[in-house]
Amino acid sequence: MTEPTKRSLCAALMAAALLAGLLPAGAAAQAYPSRPVRLIVPWAPGTPADVAGRVVAERMAGGLGQTVFVENRPGAAGTVGLGEVLRQPADGYTVYMLSSASLVAPLLFPGQSLDLLKSLKPVGMTAWSYNVLVAPAASALGSPRELEAAAKARPGTLSFGSGGNGTPAHLAGALFAQQTGSQLTHVPYNQFPMAVGDLLAGRLDTMFLTASAALPHIQAGKLRALAVTGAHRLPALPAVPTMIEQGYAGFELRSFDGMTVRSGTPREIVERLSDALAKALAAPEVRERLATLALEPEPMTPARFRTVLAAESDKWLRLGRGAGIKAD
Repeated sequence: MTEPTKRSLCAALMAAALLAGLLPAGAAAQAYPSRPVRLIVPWAPGTPADVAGRVVAERMAGGLGQTVFVENRPGAAGTVGLGEVLRQPADGYTVYMLSSASLVAPLLFPGQSLDLLKSLKPVGMTAWSYNVLVAPAASALGSPRELEAAAKARPGTLSFGSGGNGTPAHLAGALFAQQTGSQLTHVPYNQFPMAVGDLLAGRLDTMFLTASAALPHIQAGKLRALAVTGAHRLPALPAVPTMIEQGYAGFELRSFDGMTVRSGTPREIVERLSDALAKALAAPEVRERLATLALEPEPMTPARFRTVLAAESDKWLRLGRGAGIKAD
């Protein structure tokens, strides 16, 4: 028997054994991945999860020896994409990009008994992101204090946009209204790019826009940055003070994006993905690219990411309840 024939026969026998469940999980994991991996991003293109996912997926592909392609499945606070993941086998070939905004899904859809921490198994964090309070360049608003004063002088007449109820932009706006005792009108959009378009056109007064989406418009002079929501200034916007610096004590809001797989995925496969993700995030070119987008990578083991997810879930659910989050 020739060597190519032997290899073909071994491959065929291994495939048959896998289908029959005759090989242990470890053997299955060693063969992983044998085909491309899907990364389901449950948000529109241009959002932090999408941007980070694409940057990291390209680098992970080299480590895994297979293509990792991003598939956007936006809608319903990330649950459209989640449903797609949960319909697939727990084999590591469908990865879900979990974001902070998805953590409030149980408040939006209370009848669905959603439990993200039980449905998903953590792989690792990709990056933290922040929001920037912005106004159109032609706006008279020059600071959060000016926004507060205008909102109090004309209750309910100033608008702020978001990519939907429960998103970081919504919760940041609700937090601002709570802290200042002002009334702002929230305008949720089904499509994130539409919110940005209306903001640029001046049809929205302001928005706590994600930094990665805000940066090019700030640099082009189309938007004015008033403040950032982090505990520190962003390296990409060093001249823009934080909300805390401007007198809004405790006003800190950062969001995370991280990779997960369906619960039941073999531990060896999770570790393979986690290792590829960690190596991708350690690559200087990846870190540099994320930094230019105001995204802060933070590699984590699956166990560490699970701890962070539990804490973040409690925080976002608390913020969501305080803002009275509910479905449109």
